[in-house]
Amino acid sequence: MELEHIKDNVYYLSWIINIGVVVGEDGQAILIDSGLGDRSGRRILQALEVEGLRPVAVLNTHCHGDHSGGNAYLVEQAGVKVYAPLYDAMVLRQPVWSTLCLFAGADPIHELAIPRFSMRPSPVDVIVTEGELAVAGVTVEAVALPGHTGTHTGYIASGVFFLGDALCSEQELENSGIPYGYSVTLRLDTLQKLCNSHCDYYLLAHGDLRRDISELVELNRQRVEETLAFIVDYLSRQPAEASDVMVAVCEHFGLQLHKVQEFFLLHPTIYSHLSHLHNRGEIAFKIEGNRLLWYV
Repeated sequence: MELEHIKDNVYYLSWIINIGVVVGEDGQAILIDSGLGDRSGRRILQALEVEGLRPVAVLNTHCHGDHSGGNAYLVEQAGVKVYAPLYDAMVLRQPVWSTLCLFAGADPIHELAIPRFSMRPSPVDVIVTEGELAVAGVTVEAVALPGHTGTHTGYIASGVFFLGDALCSEQELENSGIPYGYSVTLRLDTLQKLCNSHCDYYLLAHGDLRRDISELVELNRQRVEETLAFIVDYLSRQPAEASDVMVAVCEHFGLQLHKVQEFFLLHPTIYSHLSHLHNRGEIAFKIEGNRLLWYV
């Protein structure tokens, strides 16, 4: 990891994800996310030490292990305070909720207990809500960007917007077909919110630093709308279970699932599309032959 300057007192560390660094008073540093596991925590401390910086806070965009997995190590080794939005804070404190939700609320299979889904528990000192945060002598604005998770949050410091996973890069969209999401309804609202954003720089967690995100926002929106339209068309031809919809979506986007972890990321994502369409009155469901069937 090396510290890359963006502007003024704002930097980032590039690794498995991009980790924001905002420099405050007296060499204090605020981190935006903490990466994947203890290894990430160690590398963050090493990179900051080279620059004479001391981390005092981690502002988590959300609870997924590749964004929050370094929390526990940083708390233990550097005494940082952890800031996180409400729903995500629950998972940070009790990571079992992550794998439990992926496995439909049941006792999860062991294969889901990987660092991305099941990180070490982390304390949460401050519950983040939308608005300004005063940390280490500087002001950071928290911006609610739900959709990827229920309370996913971005942070703005000195005109630099740390987006977390609110936006997918072109490469992510190509690889995943449809990105994981808790709520399609909230995701569409967030994309509209980002259309009206005016910052100097935008940093994607799984991507690059950009001056303009308008085309990427539209690309993300188009992918959501394409998926929704495909599902409606598919269900207009026959009632189907969610598993059938999932197979059809994979075929439509040319996806091949090889790992069980990929399956359990896509599974709830399909349900978030079905929920959006149902709650808007575009599709309905019925129980027939002990099967829950969706139809137009």
